[in-house]
Amino acid sequence: MRLSIRHKTTYFYSLPARSNINELRLAPEETDRQKPGELEITVDPEAKLWHSRDLFGNLVHSFEVEEKHNQLSVLAESDVETVPPDLSLRDRAYDLPFGQSADAVKPDKTKREFSIDSTFVKKNPEIWKEAIDLQYDVGESWGEFIEGVSRYIFENCQYSEQTVHSMTTAAEVQERKSGTCQDFSHLMVGYCRALGIPARYISGYLYDPGLDGPGKNEFIGAEMTHAWTEVHVPGVGWIGIDPTNCKWVDEHYVSAAFGRDYHDVAPIRGSLLGGGPERDLEVEVSVRKK
Repeated sequence: MRLSIRHKTTYFYSLPARSNINELRLAPEETDRQKPGELEITVDPEAKLWHSRDLFGNLVHSFEVEEKHNQLSVLAESDVETVPPDLSLRDRAYDLPFGQSADAVKPDKTKREFSIDSTFVKKNPEIWKEAIDLQYDVGESWGEFIEGVSRYIFENCQYSEQTVHSMTTAAEVQERKSGTCQDFSHLMVGYCRALGIPARYISGYLYDPGLDGPGKNEFIGAEMTHAWTEVHVPGVGWIGIDPTNCKWVDEHYVSAAFGRDYHDVAPIRGSLLGGGPERDLEVEVSVRKK
């Protein structure tokens, strides 16, 4: 499936800003599920872009606007070809017995960082207790466990669109049982890590066929950047699932970056001088089939 992605972010400042330095994680990268095509990033005021790789290997574009400005716009336009995932991996996960304790999972050094606490995902007694209950309630195989945790979040947490840019921890989401796709992904990562299971946060986009015609939306969270979770299954590898939609990740999903949580993969992150006390933000995301 060939998809076209348009992601525009505009910042408005009440007073002139300068020395506006930003990192962008907006580029779909090549994986088993996707093959990126053309990518064009436009910055206004105009700025020179350079690129590098972060600690996880994500592609990062950076720029600095030195001149004074009251508005900053970043437009990323990309094409990507997606394919259905390898279902044999998912089938193997359903065939593998899930360990009765965290000792069943012994992550190597490269996965250990996805098993420990991070900025927005810190284990606490409440998350640990719910994780233990889920471990015994949702099935006996790895596939049943992953799907069961996703279903628990989907059925017990109320989705709310993010109207302001706020940072919420997994513990806060667990307590109030509501949040955005970002929050639900943090919570699922928290449940897995409480049991010693490596889990990572994925940032990207979701294509909803209903938005290409007069029909209704088929998925939640397709008109903005989306987030989901990947869980590492011993002997199988990383398997993606979306707790916001209670859906295994397939060709409708386009990943842009992965990390321990949102802090590692924010689509745009930066700093500036000035800008005044009042600032506003507009984000427009469109994912369409070509």
